[in-house]
Amino acid sequence: MTVDNDHIYTFPDGYDGNTPLPLLMGFHACGNPIDQFINLTRGSAFEKEYVRAVGRSSDRGGCWNYNSDIAKVLRIYDDLMDNYCIDMDRVFASGHSSGAQMIVQILAHKSDAEHLNFKAVAPVAASDYGALQVSMPVMYIQGKNDTVRGGDGASTVARFRTANQCEMSSTPYSEVMGCQSSGKAVNPGCVSYSGCSEPTIWCSHDDPSYSNTSHGVPCFAIQAMYDFFTELP
Repeated sequence: MTVDNDHIYTFPDGYDGNTPLPLLMGFHACGNPIDQFINLTRGSAFEKEYVRAVGRSSDRGGCWNYNSDIAKVLRIYDDLMDNYCIDMDRVFASGHSSGAQMIVQILAHKSDAEHLNFKAVAPVAASDYGALQVSMPVMYIQGKNDTVRGGDGASTVARFRTANQCEMSSTPYSEVMGCQSSGKAVNPGCVSYSGCSEPTIWCSHDDPSYSNTSHGVPCFAIQAMYDFFTELP
């Protein structure tokens, strides 16, 4: 592990500096610690197989601000590409709430999106920041009764659907398994859109987590993200 004032990198035991490994970039939610995604992926296949990189937002309240923070995100990415053995064709991103919004905003700026060259993304509870400028494999996750966002994320999903040239029709995406959260059997509620240029998955779940707001990272999310990323060609 390498730890700096504004970022943390972790490396699996199999990292030898010669074999390129996939990278997961994680973006914390407002008020959450820098290592939110390190903790969320602890003990998972991400910890065992991926280099993980997380940054700290510059805002005093711990929220990501695109204009203030994009230079830092690009710097972290460039540092990883220049100094570590990363598979440049398998760079993935996930974020929660403010961190998910940061990912969506990156995709709304073509030059930054092309610089970071994400293979796929899995934002959790983002917001709509306008048209996306690149097509992108996505697993979008948000509670269907997210009381923080006041909706299920349909407008954000529509941006991905448009960017990926999807049809309106969808079919159940049964690859994501249910789980237990706060004594509740959680339904992931995932669908896969038809006719897309890139895989486009929407998981509209009913996990009540995050103080019963349904705004949190649901219990199925980390495994579902890993499976989604791994299955991409």
